[in-house]
Amino acid sequence: MREDFPLQAPLPDLAAPLSAVTPLLEAIGQPVFIQAAMQFAKQMTGADFTSLYCEGDRDAPLLMGTASHLGQLRADRAAVGYQRHWGEDRNAALLLGAEGEGDFFSHHEAEDLTSFTYRRDCYDLPGITSRVSMVRRRPGFGLAVSLYSSTEFGTFPITARDGLIATMATIMAAAERHVGFTLKEAEAGDQDVQARLALNHPTLTKREREVAAMTIKGRTAAEIAAILGVAETTVITHRKKAYKRMNVTSMRELLARM
Repeated sequence: MREDFPLQAPLPDLAAPLSAVTPLLEAIGQPVFIQAAMQFAKQMTGADFTSLYCEGDRDAPLLMGTASHLGQLRADRAAVGYQRHWGEDRNAALLLGAEGEGDFFSHHEAEDLTSFTYRRDCYDLPGITSRVSMVRRRPGFGLAVSLYSSTEFGTFPITARDGLIATMATIMAAAERHVGFTLKEAEAGDQDVQARLALNHPTLTKREREVAAMTIKGRTAAEIAAILGVAETTVITHRKKAYKRMNVTSMRELLARM
């Protein structure tokens, strides 16, 4: 059964004990965040896999983490398959802003997929039967939290929808902070810095993010101008506007904000 619709506030409440939420919050900014999200999702919904993708100024979703209590190999196998087939996935379109800004819910089962190779690589081989996702699109930035059920567990029942949405909303709130803390040069270079800028400073224009990201990376105005194919004075203007929007006056203050 396939579902796909925008989410409207207020979202369903989650009756989660503090003992369940605390490990998730404590993992923000830490390498174990996705494992903490998996543990939380398993406790609240019975999910067997989880993944976190983000999108900044990219043509493809960026995997921020995936995990499964059934074994990391299975989670990684699903992620590798998704990298081959993301263009066929509704979540990727939502991350890229195809339906505008907002929060979106999607639910489908393996049998709903019409592409044999997509189903084989992303569902059959890792042993996944269904997926539920919450996609959040904001100006210049998208984030997707997905939970998956396994062949051992079966599909997510429709009666569990509110609990699934509430659980993903909790993970999403933590994930927004986590992504802001952890997007580093080692993961994907300038584009990830841009994604972090978009998350923390959504009023920046695309060009202001590009200039600010390259400034953070240590490039001079002349170097940025050569890369973007614009005049050095144009770069300086964009940098001044970016600084003003972020309420900083120097490179030192900008780095402190990041």
